[in-house]
Amino acid sequence: MPGPIFLEGETITLRPAEEADIEFIQRCMNDPRVWRAALDINPMNRKQGAEFFERVISDADGVQCLVCDGAEPLGIISLTGSQYGPDETVRSRAAELAYWLAPEHHGQGYGSDAAARMIQYAFEDRNLRRVSARSGSFNDASINLLESLGFEHEGTLRQAAWFRGEYHDIHWYGLLREEWQERM
Repeated sequence: MPGPIFLEGETITLRPAEEADIEFIQRCMNDPRVWRAALDINPMNRKQGAEFFERVISDADGVQCLVCDGAEPLGIISLTGSQYGPDETVRSRAAELAYWLAPEHHGQGYGSDAAARMIQYAFEDRNLRRVSARSGSFNDASINLLESLGFEHEGTLRQAAWFRGEYHDIHWYGLLREEWQERM
């Protein structure tokens, strides 16, 4: 059962994930329609799911939420910062957006709603200046989602991802606070 509501979108809620959600996370992360697009090729057993929950989902350096429709978990969305270099979040006021949804919930607008709400939170509540995201060139749904929210293509890492037997580009996207405000 997901935790209490943290943020509300138009159709979704964003909630803290709880240990009871590990089974859902494990199921999704073992579905090729999720792990291939996320470029995470290793299977996840129960112990690894619990470790992922502790190490990533429960990490205090970022914001990781369970995307839900009522009490039903749909996926994960996160906003994570950098601790090193010129893009260190404290100095640059920037973070990276990442997300995935269970395949049965693809194409229903949940991802767009969750991402829009997390972006609003990033700019209004966390006082960030920019949000970035990346997507494999093969992931048209993710690219379309980012572009529909106003993200600009900022660069390409050529042949940086191995996906289904071929090398593909990784596209970097960015959205500045003032660009987001203009769209509101």
